[in-house]
Amino acid sequence: MAVETRATWGDGFIKGLAAKFAEVENQAEMGYSLGIESALGVEANKATRLFKEKTSDKAEERHISKTGVGYPTLTTEGSDYATDSRIPGYLAVFRFIKKTNSVEITEEEQEDMDNALADKMDVAGDLYKGMIMEFDRSAFSIFNYAFTAQASLPADLTFYSDGAPLASVSHPRKDGGTAQSNASATSIPLTETNLKVARQALRRQKDDRGLPMAIGSGRTILLVPDSLEDTAVIITKSKLRSGTSNNDMNVFDGIVTVMSTKLINADASGSDTAWFLIDSLYSPFIFYKRRGIKTTTYVDPKNKNIVHDISARWQVGNKNWRGVWASKGDNSAYNG
Repeated sequence: MAVETRATWGDGFIKGLAAKFAEVENQAEMGYSLGIESALGVEANKATRLFKEKTSDKAEERHISKTGVGYPTLTTEGSDYATDSRIPGYLAVFRFIKKTNSVEITEEEQEDMDNALADKMDVAGDLYKGMIMEFDRSAFSIFNYAFTAQASLPADLTFYSDGAPLASVSHPRKDGGTAQSNASATSIPLTETNLKVARQALRRQKDDRGLPMAIGSGRTILLVPDSLEDTAVIITKSKLRSGTSNNDMNVFDGIVTVMSTKLINADASGSDTAWFLIDSLYSPFIFYKRRGIKTTTYVDPKNKNIVHDISARWQVGNKNWRGVWASKGDNSAYNG
């Protein structure tokens, strides 16, 4: 009796099958739009993307910010020039994780390939779509953990290493100055008045030596769960002020862009009340791809099953907390 080996099927068969899988993957990609690629403050402007997408060929990526120098000092004639220096901020280290999946065509299914192939192609397409969806879930989960202590973060998230949650009422300053807040201590809900409070707080964020920064003055993103989408749009897009009887203009129209996603609502381990204001130009969020989606098709020599697998390596995180302001939105006390 002849021994069945990979040669029985031939490289041509495997390559042909791999090509069919690749075709299905392309169709799957067209069937699901990657949210992080369209999360823009200004249409088609990558500089104002909510997530800055970067690639890497290193074992890890390290980000550290520096403050500006202080104001010039009045110097009398003949005196020495004043001196100054910049202060480094806290470090953010992006260590890449890998996620995988696969589908198999058994030896028996290979004998009835015509009937089995269509089903396996559907599964292969779902694998590819699932990986793209996982990119989105992973990226937006940074907001679901915005009020969580750094020690409790999942492996695919990296935070600015100041020891505080992304959204905190007490971010330490490297110069030892007064701690800063980028979160509501009373978890104010999303209203027109509270959006003004948030925007002012965003604009008044300072660097690690207490100097003002160019944050919050340009186009900002109001990120909300789908449960708050109607409220956010009414507040920001009404021609006149929302919920009032006067004729004052709506200052948020054209300044604040609403972004709504189901990936941060309560069903996605997020919240139906939390909301975030982000300066799109100075967004600190990075989606790092160490290796994009990779697929292979091969014969397992142990059981002669044909395996189609998929993998990717990435990391999501924030290189700073500045450029973001957040509220849990449920009127609770928050001291994180």
